[in-house]
Amino acid sequence: MKMDARILILSALYIVTEVTSNDIRLGLVAPSSRKIYGEIKGADPALWKRTDDVIINTPHNEIISAVFVTDLRDDKDGEAFIESGGVGEKSVTIGLKSPSILRGYKFEIEVYGSDPSAQFYSKGGFAPYSGGVLYPRKY
Repeated sequence: MKMDARILILSALYIVTEVTSNDIRLGLVAPSSRKIYGEIKGADPALWKRTDDVIINTPHNEIISAVFVTDLRDDKDGEAFIESGGVGEKSVTIGLKSPSILRGYKFEIEVYGSDPSAQFYSKGGFAPYSGGVLYPRKY
């Protein structure tokens, strides 16, 4: 009886873990990060596999802190992959591909960036608001 229960539980866990998704979750969205790109990319079905490259460059002095690509279709069998760049770089190239012929894709792409030298712009680091005082505070 105990062995049957164990086999049943292991079978259920195997079935649950069999669900696959090609979503990409890289990096961390820090409080200082801001969204530099957010768009839904889609392609209609065709007689060939649909492919697309999305190139995202950061503005000014920022670097990429997070890349999120989510498959929005019900079956979640589209392919998304990082071709070049990524977290810690100034650009990222994301490849999107439909699963087969006569199928399209629909992905939501979000890229966040942060300025690595932003900490040098604030006076006092994480000090609370000083009421408009322009000189360093002594604690």
